[in-house]
Amino acid sequence: MERTMNALAYGIAKRHDMLRDSLSTGIAGMNTLQSLRCDVVFGSPSVGCRGTGICKLNANGVSQALVMKQTCRGASALLVPINGGAGVSMIIPREFLCINIIRNHFRHNVLQMNEPCPIPKGFVRTLGLKIKNLAPGVYPVKEMDGLYRIDFK
Repeated sequence: MERTMNALAYGIAKRHDMLRDSLSTGIAGMNTLQSLRCDVVFGSPSVGCRGTGICKLNANGVSQALVMKQTCRGASALLVPINGGAGVSMIIPREFLCINIIRNHFRHNVLQMNEPCPIPKGFVRTLGLKIKNLAPGVYPVKEMDGLYRIDFK
C-alpha cells in the first residue's frame, strides 16, 4: 500500500521547501512586509562575536546560506514580527546550522543572550517592529519539522 502525506504534512513540507529555497538562493518571494531574510551572526557583541548569544543581524544577500554554515559563525534566517510588532520570531532551517552552533548556542533547547543585539533600523521599519534590540535573556528554542524557532518578546 502506498503512503501519502496528509494535507497538513504536505503544507508544512512545501513551506519548509520554500523557506529553504528562499534562504539558500535569495528568491525574493519570501521577502515581504511580513517577513525578512537575514544573516545571523552568533556570539556576544562585546567580545568580537565570540561566546554565546546573537552578535548581529545583517541584510541577506551578501552571504549565501551554505557559506554561512561553512564558516560556523552564523546562519541565514527568516524574521517574522509577532505580537503586533512587540516581538520578532527567528526561523532557521536546521540544515543551515553547523553542529557547533547547535551544541553551543542552542544547548538544552535555549538560547542564552547576555547582551542586547541591535536590530538594524531598516529591519525595524520594514517589519513594523516596536523593539529596537533583541533583549538579553534566556529564550526557548523550539524545533519542529526541521526548523528552529526562537521568539524574542
